[in-house]
Amino acid sequence: MDGPFANRGRRWPNVTVAIIALWTCASPALSQQVSLPPPLASNHATDPPLAEAMQRIEQLEQTVFELQQRQNGGLIEAEAPICFDAPTAELPTHYPIYDSGWTLRPYDAAKTPFELTIGLHNQFRYTGFSRDEATTIDAAGNVNTIPNRNDFDVNRGRLVFSGYALDKDLGFYANIDYSTVASSSIQPLLGWISFRHNDALTLYMGLGKVPGTWEWQQTSRYTMGADRTLATTFFRPSITAGMWGIGKLGDSLSYTVFVGNGLNTLTLRSSDLDTNFVYSALAWWEPLGEFGVGFSDQEHHDNLAIRVGHGLTQTKNDSTSTDQSGAEQTVVRLSDGTRLVEPNALAPGVTVNAFDVWLYTAHLGLKKQGYSFSSEVFMRWLRNIEGTGGTSLESLLDNGFYIQGGAFVIPKKLELFVRGSAVTGDFGTGSEVAAGLNWHLFDKRSARFTLDVTDIRDSPAEQSRTGYVAGESGTLLRAQLWTFF
Repeated sequence: MDGPFANRGRRWPNVTVAIIALWTCASPALSQQVSLPPPLASNHATDPPLAEAMQRIEQLEQTVFELQQRQNGGLIEAEAPICFDAPTAELPTHYPIYDSGWTLRPYDAAKTPFELTIGLHNQFRYTGFSRDEATTIDAAGNVNTIPNRNDFDVNRGRLVFSGYALDKDLGFYANIDYSTVASSSIQPLLGWISFRHNDALTLYMGLGKVPGTWEWQQTSRYTMGADRTLATTFFRPSITAGMWGIGKLGDSLSYTVFVGNGLNTLTLRSSDLDTNFVYSALAWWEPLGEFGVGFSDQEHHDNLAIRVGHGLTQTKNDSTSTDQSGAEQTVVRLSDGTRLVEPNALAPGVTVNAFDVWLYTAHLGLKKQGYSFSSEVFMRWLRNIEGTGGTSLESLLDNGFYIQGGAFVIPKKLELFVRGSAVTGDFGTGSEVAAGLNWHLFDKRSARFTLDVTDIRDSPAEQSRTGYVAGESGTLLRAQLWTFF
């Protein structure tokens, strides 16, 4: 058929699409309910007026979609008038939302691949300690004062930035730490760039934890008590710059492998380091499904969950060019709490300036219906020990463990727990026994009050954040509020 109605059969479907689009634009309250049909096939490419109309309809469809996203994100109200005069290029690319921290999230990650989450950790603690003895004498013959305590502190405060940039598999993380107990009140603590290849491997580069032990690998927010155990504090490595990989092999086997500058080099510069790397790996198996984070069964597993694993860490510590102990060696202690590199610690007139460290750990965890059990054993060898003047000293073996169990008397809210740990070696044995409660304020892990009482005997560990002091015996009381938002 020729004449003005020749294309009627082809035009009416497209006019219908236009009417639906305009009607949707005019009624914002209905815009959440209407889904536009896909463009109908036609030969409008050969019809210039119709081609222009269809192009405008497609622009309107895109505008409606973006306005719907803005409305769902809370950027505009459902009753607000909608104007289509502004070009779509001026619409925002991101919207704010709360998702375990304040998050700036893209509408379309393919077009604008960047996301940022800002979170805040805060650990506020009261510490009281009643000593049994005012002083102790260590293996080097030093007389050390043991203080009583009655104070408030912010043991860990952390402003955390995380997200991805350029690609969803290119992640970043930065942690700015503030504290009233550390030597630096404000400092960068952890920070890295990560590349996710697949579930089997994500590669990290930056400042991170040397894995070493299970309780150390877990964040301090998820400890059973107010902080990590005495045994973990004694044996664990710390933080250093390096590279590491994390992944899952199949459905139940996970791993972390790490290579970095040393056992604990957080505050050190290259001039303070020797030329040896630290190597560490931790692997664990969860044969009955996801074990979950931490040690408490706050998830309330209906069925038994099991985690079993082990780890190995090794590094060599060389003497400095002046035949003195290096700065990164000072974290290693004997089983009575004496620093290994303290003069006279192993022999009169001798100061250790070189040694190798081998640390092996094995752990087991169980969770079911609010009950939990977890334990870890430690074996540490100090080998190839050298002192000033080329003195060779005998190797040392230290052993330790912790064991802890909890039960929720109010599901997901109130947990009672007990735990104990010990360290033994050639220079003595130190131990602790503790009991306490965890109160999850909103039935979640993000706000937790903890109260525990610990009896300490001859502590081999010392660390400002945990509250242990080398050589102390007495009663430690901690009341703490952990929040994360």
